[in-house]
Amino acid sequence: MIWNNFRKDDARLPTFINEREEKHYYETEATEKDYLAWYRQHNSKKYRTPSVTVDNVLFCYNREQDQLKVLLIRRNTHPFRNSWALPGGFVQPEESTDESCLRETATETGVSITSQHIEQLHTFSTPNRDPRGWIITVSYLAFIGEEPLTAGLDAKEALWFSVVRKDDMLHLVNGPNEIILNFQTGKTTAGEQLAFDHAKIISKAFLRVLNKMYHDPKVLRLLGQSFTITEARKVFAKFLGCPHQTIDHSNFKKALRAELVELGEKPVGIGRPSKIFTLKENKKK
Repeated sequence: MIWNNFRKDDARLPTFINEREEKHYYETEATEKDYLAWYRQHNSKKYRTPSVTVDNVLFCYNREQDQLKVLLIRRNTHPFRNSWALPGGFVQPEESTDESCLRETATETGVSITSQHIEQLHTFSTPNRDPRGWIITVSYLAFIGEEPLTAGLDAKEALWFSVVRKDDMLHLVNGPNEIILNFQTGKTTAGEQLAFDHAKIISKAFLRVLNKMYHDPKVLRLLGQSFTITEARKVFAKFLGCPHQTIDHSNFKKALRAELVELGEKPVGIGRPSKIFTLKENKKK
C-alpha cells in the first residue's frame, strides 16, 4: 500500500497498488462505516440482490363436510393471469417475511391470522422459478378455521379447495375447478395449472404434515381448542389417504398420548359420552 503523507485527521485516503490490497485495507483496517460505504460503491453491481416474496399454504378442516381444504386465489394480473395460486406477494423493505405473510394473507383473501398460526415451511430459490426475474420465495404453513373469503385487488377470486389424496395424487376441487398434482414430484398432472412453482410448495406442505404428524401433531390445530379422538383420526386420514375407520382407535390414542391433554367428556348422541382432548401446546398458553 502506498500511503500519502497525512495525519490521522486528514481527509485524504491511502492509494493502493491493486484491488486486492484495497479490499484488504477496507475489510481489516478501515472503520466499519468506511468499509460499508466502500462496499456499496464497489460491489452493488458485482453482487446482484434478489427480490423476496412469500407464499402461504393455509389448510382448514370442515367438520360437517369431513373435508380438508386449502386456500387458493385466482390471479388477476400477469404473470400467470387467471391461474390459481397460493396467496402471497412481495416482502416490503420495512417488514420481516413473517409480517409479510400476515399482511399478504389479509390483503389477498380477507383472512386475518397471527404469528401463532404460521410456521416457516421452506425457501424456494430455483433459478427462473419466476418469469419476472431473480425472485426467491419463503413459504409458510398455517392451520386455521374455514374463514369467509374476500378477494383483494390482485385476485379475481379466493376460494377454499377440498384436498383429496388418492395414492400419490392430490385432487384440489371447488365446483368445476379441479387441479391434480403429484405430491411426490411436486408437478401438476391434470386439470388446471397452478401458477409459478406452487404445486411444489403445496406438495412440500402436504409432505411436511404427513411426515411429522405423529410426533408433532400441529395439524390438529385444524380442529380448534378441543376435539375427540375420532375427529383427530379423521384429520390424519386425509393425509394418509384412507378411511378413518382403518386407523385403530386405541393404537392411535396411544401414539399421541404424549402430545394430548384430556379435558373431560361431551355427549355425542346415543351411547357413552366421548372424551375430549386438546394439544398439550394449548394448555401451555
